[in-house]
Amino acid sequence: MFYAVLFFVAAALVVSLTPLVRQIAYRWDFLDLPDIRKIHERPTPLLGGLAILAGFLAAFLIGAKLHELKFTFPLLGFLSGAVWIFLLGLLDDKISIGPYAKLGGQLVACVFLFFSGNTNGLITSAPLDLFFSFVWVVGLMNAVNFLDNMDGLATGITFVASMAFFTLFVLHGQVMPAMIAIGLAGSSLAFLLFNFHPASIFLGDAGSLLFGYVLATLGIMSTWHQDSYLYLLVPVLILGYPIFDVSFVVFTRIARGSSIAQPGKDHSTHRLGTLLTNVRGTAAVVYAICLLLALVGISLSFTRELSIYMAALFLSAGVSLSCGALLSRVPVQGVLRD
Repeated sequence: MFYAVLFFVAAALVVSLTPLVRQIAYRWDFLDLPDIRKIHERPTPLLGGLAILAGFLAAFLIGAKLHELKFTFPLLGFLSGAVWIFLLGLLDDKISIGPYAKLGGQLVACVFLFFSGNTNGLITSAPLDLFFSFVWVVGLMNAVNFLDNMDGLATGITFVASMAFFTLFVLHGQVMPAMIAIGLAGSSLAFLLFNFHPASIFLGDAGSLLFGYVLATLGIMSTWHQDSYLYLLVPVLILGYPIFDVSFVVFTRIARGSSIAQPGKDHSTHRLGTLLTNVRGTAAVVYAICLLLALVGISLSFTRELSIYMAALFLSAGVSLSCGALLSRVPVQGVLRD
């Protein structure tokens, strides 16, 4: 019941605030204008991240009060980074600050997160632990940001992943991370009501970067109290599709000699959309893949058998490489319909 209350608080607040936020976006000119690389055909509000942040923080603060949770330095570092990354995305939504300034801002969010004591501790070498933690969080922020390229995609992926992490935290008795995960799940599911195709409001960078930051942090928190490197595969699988897509985009653009940072319609989801010619169908397929990966990740958390982890690793890597090779041959100029 405790977690159900937090889920409902987050969802109810997002449902209540999103229509108001949509009006504010029109008034303040936070709009995503159509162009050749985008699917939508009319100016669409970008302030969805504001409603999500409000719902997420409200649920967490209420949970902290009910559970008498102490606001430790690591927790304050996480929350400060979340607010910072939201403000960075909001600025980018308004004036388009460019990839290098955005990357610098993402590194600042990591500084808030890690130098307040939130590294996973599985890697005994502190510099190496910090390096991989920075790569993980910055990579996931950009991966989710990249996937915000079609109605409902990043939002639905976030809901599936946050519920998977919530399940892990409940099973392992980690209350504080479970509160974060369930608040994110409630916020994302409620926002999906407005963001699923045809979307009446978008996440914007403020929302997608926030999603990526929180999901990456949940991935790190899921390795707390673990004593085996094998467990690192669990959050990697839960967040497998964003990792696959950003890797796919990077490698295919390098192969073409294109800039990695440039926007484009060459993501795995765009190519899936070309095959399916349907936005809702593409989103449903991606959700199903994410759910399957999440179930495999949760199942792995119950064992420490090296052979099982290695089989899961090689199988997932083989499937990813095969799918990437097939999708790289799909043209990206397909027209999607409702």
